Amino acid sequence: MLSESEYEKWAKGFKTVQRLFQRLAAKKSGSKATERTYSRSLMLWHEYSGLNPDKTVQKWETESKADLSQALEDWDVKLDSFVNWLSKDKGFTKNVASSIHAAVKSLIKYNCRIRLTIGTPSVGIVESLTPLTIEDFRKIDTVASIQQKWIIRGLKDSGMSREDFIELTYGDVKSDFEKGEQFIHVNVIRRKEQIKYETFLGPNAVEVLRIYLDIRRKRGETISDKTPLTVGETQPYPKLAVNSLTKTVLRLGERVGIKASPHRLRKTFETYMSLSVRHPVVLKFWMGHKLASDIEAKYIIPPEPEQRKIYMEAYKTIDLAPKPEYDELIKAEIKTRMENLNAEQRKAFVAEITTLYGARAKRWVSEKEFKDLIEMPDLNPDGAGLTDCQFEQIAETELLSYLKAGWQIVKELQNGEVIVKR
Repeated sequence: MLSESEYEKWAKGFKTVQRLFQRLAAKKSGSKATERTYSRSLMLWHEYSGLNPDKTVQKWETESKADLSQALEDWDVKLDSFVNWLSKDKGFTKNVASSIHAAVKSLIKYNCRIRLTIGTPSVGIVESLTPLTIEDFRKIDTVASIQQKWIIRGLKDSGMSREDFIELTYGDVKSDFEKGEQFIHVNVIRRKEQIKYETFLGPNAVEVLRIYLDIRRKRGETISDKTPLTVGETQPYPKLAVNSLTKTVLRLGERVGIKASPHRLRKTFETYMSLSVRHPVVLKFWMGHKLASDIEAKYIIPPEPEQRKIYMEAYKTIDLAPKPEYDELIKAEIKTRMENLNAEQRKAFVAEITTLYGARAKRWVSEKEFKDLIEMPDLNPDGAGLTDCQFEQIAETELLSYLKAGWQIVKELQNGEVIVKR
């Protein structure tokens, strides 16, 4: 194990550290104790990342120039992971680990034209940028308030970064929103880089946005074109800060035992939508990534109506409540009709649908729920037509009152309802 002086000697061998200490001394915050602490912290960062101070600065400069917002997100995750490593593998307390992380930020701050403007991480943040599954998202959505649902659904549906999402105003969505559209087109400016891009909000986000804005109007807010779509929950309801949005997502995940973050929601959008969006440049454009050339922007990105079609088709991969597939709709219709036929009619109906739908129908009628319907006793065992008896399909909660009135149970259905006759 190196001594404090050896840590310091190692660190000062790099030009970026020399510049860091000179700047700190000029600001009267560069005491010898600070230099020793920073030196050891940078050595720990080198051990974790494999990057010495000069290479750390070089890597940040390269990545931030290519795509600042993406670099901020990537480095946010890296530093989160660094703090977790310090805590879990090195045994540092949460506070000490966070202080060590500050040395890396300071190194970049005093050596780069573009600063690493991210907050102090907390131990326990997700260590790798993997997507949330849709099932995990549903669990988080279940425990969220209306404001929180808007945040997580908005991030999931749009693929936007935290910084861009909180800048959305009512004016950005007003046109499609007031037309009652389920899919809202949004023109966005990547504020830090002044890059224009487009994306969409889908039905999951739009549904809760309508409720959220209605609640805000009822509590006295005036919603104008310049009103932020995402605000705090206490008066005077200011635009939500980036760190507050991040904490909201983290805490929602903690409530259901899932490691969640805005980055993972963005990754969910990217991963699931890529299953349907054939051209990666379109998806890249929707997420606000810097395109490689003007050719990509001018010749590959289609006009808004075509983008909308692509998005609507791909949305089924991230929809929390997708509409039933065509086969499911057909099966539901078949089941409904079979429940109202007598035994002989059901046999004829099975032959009819087998002729119409071929192998698919054969698979359907082999399923248990269909077998139960096919083998269901005749609703009228005496052989008279169904018109001789009165039949009704009722909810289980209504059953007692019907039995008291002289009705008889004919069949308990898979959906929890009951067929009764009189």
